[in-house]
Amino acid sequence: MRLKNNNHVMYCLNIHPGEHLDEILTSIEKYALRVKEKVCPDACFGLGLRLSYVAAQELSVKLKDFLEFLDFNGLYVVTVNGFSFGSFHGMRIKERVYHPDWTSVMRLNYTLKLAETLAGLLPEGETGTISTVPSHLGKKEEPLAVSNLLMAVVFLREIEGRTGKRIVLSLEPEPGCYLDSLDSVKNFFKNIFTIDESARRYLGVCIDCCHVAVEFESPSGWLKRLTECGIEVIKIQVSSALRAENLRNPSRILLPFYDKEHLHQVHILSEQGMIRFRDLTNALDQPFRGEWRVHFHVPLTWSGNEVSSTACLIEDDFFKQIMSTGRRHIEVETYSYGTLPGAKIPVVDSITSELEWLKEKFDRVIE
Repeated sequence: MRLKNNNHVMYCLNIHPGEHLDEILTSIEKYALRVKEKVCPDACFGLGLRLSYVAAQELSVKLKDFLEFLDFNGLYVVTVNGFSFGSFHGMRIKERVYHPDWTSVMRLNYTLKLAETLAGLLPEGETGTISTVPSHLGKKEEPLAVSNLLMAVVFLREIEGRTGKRIVLSLEPEPGCYLDSLDSVKNFFKNIFTIDESARRYLGVCIDCCHVAVEFESPSGWLKRLTECGIEVIKIQVSSALRAENLRNPSRILLPFYDKEHLHQVHILSEQGMIRFRDLTNALDQPFRGEWRVHFHVPLTWSGNEVSSTACLIEDDFFKQIMSTGRRHIEVETYSYGTLPGAKIPVVDSITSELEWLKEKFDRVIE
């Protein structure tokens, strides 16, 4: 849905399993249209489209039919989640979610297919975004990743010249990856822009509030500093991580949040400094006291018994910056809903409550 200053609010369809186009269409009909009816029944509703490599291939040959489907149902697309190349639910994914990464031509070709498809879906006058992996897992420098990203820039420039549609490839920093902290992001883009200054128009950052919180950093600070550095931040994922303090028995409290599908990085701010773990099970038997933050996307409206979320840490200034500058793609991303332990409200109601929470935040800063 559209807000003031051409900001778009939507939820990411990666909460629903769907590796093929027919599964995506089923999810839209079963869930997204019901959410639309609750939050904006009389206005167009944006989809945070998630396309695997297979779904992207299938959609590219059925683009006209899909556009007719969107138009008939009052839907539109300005952004695509191009993070996960393959399956994202129903199997062990963990570190595989980053592969192929930007050192691989497979990642490049997949992203180019997404860009070509998105150019065909974009409404007139809109800029498109594709969120993608933060280069690669780990801190080793990979020159080939930079080379492939700059090849993507060349293709995006060609698309704009041919179609008039600008698409920004938005790298999504995440704990444990080459891009994780604000400093790592600024240094990376400084290097990219030194090589090709024109890349500023087509290469940017997708801020994920959950990931920023796990780094013990501030979404507001990220948006302000990246903007000051001339780094495009059009796509923003408003999400929340698990948060707990001074756990006496981490295993009892947090083990229910472990799942075999996704990677749940853990950062603990302790007296010994910042302690980092690759996955939740690696941290559960550790004696460190302090504040724990876990990369587990809980709903923005969720509250636990002995743990909380980082949703309350997202500053009003963050929402003010978004509304004042405008033209952002703001996406609720709670893909871990299916593995969230304990009693849950129906998924349509959960997504609706998150979108309403987000709209209330924006309404408050506008007043």
